[in-house]
Amino acid sequence: MRQVYKAFENIGLSKIVEVSEAARNIAPVYEKKTGKPFIYFQRGEVGFDVPLYIQQALTDALSKGLTRYPKSGGEPWFKDAVVQHLEESGIIGLERENILCTYGGQEGLQLIFSLFRGSKVAGFTPCWSCMLDNIWPYADITFLPIPLVDYEIDFDQVIEVLKEVSLFYLNTPHNPTGKVFSRKEIKLLASLCEKYDVLLVSDEAYKDIVFDGEHFSPLQLNSENVFSTFTFSKTYCATGLRTGYSVCRDTDIIQKLVRGEYTQTAGVATPLQYAFKEALQQTEIRNTWINFYMRELTTRKNALIDNLEDMKTSYPEGAFYCFVDLNDFVPTGIDPDKYLMDLLIKNGIAAVPGSAFGKGYEGFIRLSFSTLNPDLVAEGAKRLCEIV
Repeated sequence: MRQVYKAFENIGLSKIVEVSEAARNIAPVYEKKTGKPFIYFQRGEVGFDVPLYIQQALTDALSKGLTRYPKSGGEPWFKDAVVQHLEESGIIGLERENILCTYGGQEGLQLIFSLFRGSKVAGFTPCWSCMLDNIWPYADITFLPIPLVDYEIDFDQVIEVLKEVSLFYLNTPHNPTGKVFSRKEIKLLASLCEKYDVLLVSDEAYKDIVFDGEHFSPLQLNSENVFSTFTFSKTYCATGLRTGYSVCRDTDIIQKLVRGEYTQTAGVATPLQYAFKEALQQTEIRNTWINFYMRELTTRKNALIDNLEDMKTSYPEGAFYCFVDLNDFVPTGIDPDKYLMDLLIKNGIAAVPGSAFGKGYEGFIRLSFSTLNPDLVAEGAKRLCEIV
């Protein structure tokens, strides 16, 4: 008798997909009826094209005939570009053997948690929905949540939970709150993980998108007890090109994951590796792009925050989200998520319900300001204030 591997029954589509599908069905009707634009606040997509120099590099790779099977774990020239780039960011002492090229940061996370299948992991909540719905159920991982209290860390609770787990998941800048964990916080967290022999898994997808403070990577601590994942998706508006990399000073972990990555995909397509090698190495063009990109995102962030009035919300220090507490506006005795989602969709707004990011966040919503122009961001924020 055929049996289905239980992991495939445990994973599911994100609530973000559910909201997007509902919005897709209702938006044309809403716009025709009201003459107003439908506001899409739900997706962590980016509303710009891939920079032209990366598009050109992708074309160049095809012209050069870089279309054969890639080297397992990543091409040497791709790894060299990553090592140089990270060194410029203060992460020194890395070699090719510390780098793994992956299909987005998400594959790196899937691989590292699959390596420790059946283990326990701790992490802060609210937490990126894909970890809760996909990565951890797929690897049969048990999650022990540590709620952020007013978006700050309760280190007493961290210490207690670290005694029970093998891994700790950190996401900075943070999805969905936009919090950028400080150097002091990360150093203390990393030292505690080392003390309790817990591997610190650092998801740094938004490392280049910081409005306030600095992005500090735990890789800068030169510890073998840190595994970091990175993606080109957010910095370069390349979510569909699915390219990223993972880094660990423990080469044994990387070598095991190289075999896992090869088994899954036979390696990341060589033209993609070439394009993003160029993304990193053409430093002057890269810096010009990021300066432009951050100016645009800053305008959108300000348009959102300035028009949310006195709502209870996280402040986006990084990434492109804020997490809004609307519980004060929900009538008692009803499902907060259902009430808010129905209300928002009916009034031409799509947002992600707080329950997508963990238990206890019903009545919250996540707003993303990355896909809309500033005028639409402002209009959406004003409309939200009017209807709740």
